[in-house]
Amino acid sequence: MASFPIQRWTLAFLFLLGVGPVAAQPTALVGPTALNPADSTVIEDATVLWEGGRIAAVGPSSEVAVPPRATVHEMPDKYVMPGLVDGHVHFFQSGGLYTRPDVIDLRAERPYAEELRRIKERLPDTFRRYLRSGITSVVDVGGPMWNLDVRARADTAAVAPTVVTAGPLLSSVARPSLDEGDPPILQITTPEAARKEVRDQIMAGVDLIKIWYIVGGGETPADYRPVVEATIDEAHNAGIRVAVHATALATARAAVEAGADILVHSVSDQPVDDAFVQLLRENDVLYTPTLVVGERYGETFAQQLDLTLAEHRIGQKDVINSLTDLRTLPDSLVPTGLRRRIRQAPTVPSDTTAMRNLKRLHEAGIDVVAGTDAGNIGTPHGPALVREFELMRTAGLTPREILATATAGGARLMGRDDLGRIGDGMMADLVVLNRDPFADIKHVTSIHRVVKEGRLYAPDRLVPRTPAEVVFQLHNAYNTHDPDAFLDALADDVKVYRPPNTLVMEGRDTLATQYRPLLEGATNLHSEFHYHTTVGPTFTAHETIRNLPGRETPLSQVLLYRVTDGAIDRAWLVQEE
Repeated sequence: MASFPIQRWTLAFLFLLGVGPVAAQPTALVGPTALNPADSTVIEDATVLWEGGRIAAVGPSSEVAVPPRATVHEMPDKYVMPGLVDGHVHFFQSGGLYTRPDVIDLRAERPYAEELRRIKERLPDTFRRYLRSGITSVVDVGGPMWNLDVRARADTAAVAPTVVTAGPLLSSVARPSLDEGDPPILQITTPEAARKEVRDQIMAGVDLIKIWYIVGGGETPADYRPVVEATIDEAHNAGIRVAVHATALATARAAVEAGADILVHSVSDQPVDDAFVQLLRENDVLYTPTLVVGERYGETFAQQLDLTLAEHRIGQKDVINSLTDLRTLPDSLVPTGLRRRIRQAPTVPSDTTAMRNLKRLHEAGIDVVAGTDAGNIGTPHGPALVREFELMRTAGLTPREILATATAGGARLMGRDDLGRIGDGMMADLVVLNRDPFADIKHVTSIHRVVKEGRLYAPDRLVPRTPAEVVFQLHNAYNTHDPDAFLDALADDVKVYRPPNTLVMEGRDTLATQYRPLLEGATNLHSEFHYHTTVGPTFTAHETIRNLPGRETPLSQVLLYRVTDGAIDRAWLVQEE
């Protein structure tokens, strides 16, 4: 793989102006176990000292001198590791149901221009949810030219991950439904057009060039290869790397033979062969498996969503809420085959071919980079990386190996040699955990603090557990039939009343006896909020529930929840007779 520096002149210029979230005060974390996944280094009772956004020293506490003027955070029994990198995201997509009209056209329900407006409006919140997930850097591998505005906003925002970005995808196919004047995908049909587009994007300041290498019926990879070769040659001449979407073995092989630096998805149509493994090794290609995205499309279109607790807690609630709209949209908008699939409620299997290929390539020494394809339908920005980790673990990678792909691996994809490790001179992008992630990859969700360029953040300061956040977690968990996420929104001593003050149920364990079997046995159960409002710690909504077992008609009720310390501790229900 060609090794080229990422062009980040904009970031350097902003720092020259003194703009950027850099903490100059010396700060020390004292007592945690320091973990470097890339080389398996473990330092118990460590001290990590940084100043001006960069690590000044790391080592056993007995060997690191902390300046008297430093701010000291005592953190015994904690674990500190490099900040995570999601190596495949798309900021022009929300993760919700309406974000890809080229996949399922629901523009009659929500115009695509409105979907884009909402995405742009919530961008600061999206940044926060990445940091809340422990993700301090992301790579956007393709979208509209306003991706460059996203990068600029992240570079200058006080609370945001580092963003590396590609521009519009150079594609073998057209996607006109995504074109609102600044298309994320451009159909390029000649080598000459490819070279011009590459030059234009590089002049605009992209970090990567992206190719969408799609082979349709009656075509072969050879048909589009001249365009692929011209794209890669033009980019390499300018010192820019090229990422390629190629999910079939023949297409991925052709892309690497043409000089691709990064494969942004798994090969999923068949097992990889020895020649392909050798080809990737010889060309030093980075491989991003994105196992979660295909699973989530399947789950959403079958209405069998199985989100992680982290996704329910941290994901954008309106985005997750939209994923169950297929149950209530008019039949005229939902394809007949999709409606039939929803009624059948099939189990959605994981892509075992992709998992086996990941395992083989990793064992062969191919550099793997963790990435989710976040923004696609069912794959929320931020916490989707947790599910990607779970699938990589199922594929056979150890927790340490997985974390190496999301730290040092991600840094290599970004073209940054000052990220992905804890060491002198490295950026102070860190995650402090309550539990050891080397022992169990799920412990990566036990976030105690996030450090971005030397600034220390508490998780609930990044994404506060407001009444709306908590109640919509409950609501979304109800609609995705997830009893664990539903009960997680409730306080241990929750009390449920019928007005004015008739106690109906008390205690989360008591509610679990009713709601766990209800949700685990549900197939079509669905709740819809018609309106809602928040006043102080209380959240009020008018709700209709459809397909309750033993009830032929919908149930309409008014709900009032009180949220204390991030959990529902009181609820009043007024049901219509």
